[in-house]
Amino acid sequence: MKAAVYESYGPPSVVHLSEVPIPVCKDDQVLVQIGASAVNSADVRIRSLDVAGPLKMIMRLVLGWRKPRQPILGTVFAGTVVAKGPSVKAFQIGDRLFGCTPGLSLGCHAHYVCVPIKAAIAKSPEHATDLEAVSLVFGGTTALSFLDRVPSKAGTTLLVYGASGAVGCMAVQVAKLLGFHVTACASEKNRAAVLSLGPDAFLAYTNEELDRCTTRFAVIFDAVGKLTAAQKRRYLISKGRFLTVGGSRVAKETKEQLQQLSRWFDESKLHPMIDSTYGLSEIVAAHTRADTKHKVGSVVVVMDNRP
Repeated sequence: MKAAVYESYGPPSVVHLSEVPIPVCKDDQVLVQIGASAVNSADVRIRSLDVAGPLKMIMRLVLGWRKPRQPILGTVFAGTVVAKGPSVKAFQIGDRLFGCTPGLSLGCHAHYVCVPIKAAIAKSPEHATDLEAVSLVFGGTTALSFLDRVPSKAGTTLLVYGASGAVGCMAVQVAKLLGFHVTACASEKNRAAVLSLGPDAFLAYTNEELDRCTTRFAVIFDAVGKLTAAQKRRYLISKGRFLTVGGSRVAKETKEQLQQLSRWFDESKLHPMIDSTYGLSEIVAAHTRADTKHKVGSVVVVMDNRP
């Protein structure tokens, strides 16, 4: 099968196509023929080791000191089951699934991937294409994982900072569905796109709107991990809740989250935001787009692996 591999850390150009063996299912795994994957911030961070200070050394120890132990990136997928291990009862060959591979096993930037049934995987939304389904996974599970930590949601004021990224786009919509009063913050050029997601208010950080804001919020969700300590103090009420993807607490993806996202999609309550679409042969361009940190929604990679 074809896969996008990287054999050293660095810029998008380190990624290239290669022929690799199709993985073989273990007893508790399904083999998924991938229809679509995505290049998200996790892929960018892993590929480039774009972290500060001692975290870079820790990442090398975990991922591989001289070169990556797992040469195939990609954390999310949507596709079809084509084989399964003998103990798998929950899914059948032909089922359409979406989800993510566990931990740092990665491997989704390829035509096929083996996924354990205990991973965060579920049947794809009935009415979603693979492109739409995969665009729900990374941002949707991250948003649910963080926002579920807030015990009281109905009417609670929430600022989503970085509301135009893959996580931010999902966070705005998920927060509204959970009952928050949502103010979305992004650049002025993305105002229309973010407003289409249905927040109660919008603030641009590029034209001094955010600087002039006197509102203080009960909850802040920093979906890009860039708010300064001073901004946190300024915009958060006393004893307010600050959530950030840039902290030590990471998102915990679950089957239940995926099932909720699937229900919302099929009820037309949740809409994936796709920034751009690339073929697997265009994987360098997909990484380059993700590297800009100015995408609106997800950068999707489509696999053309039909027989």
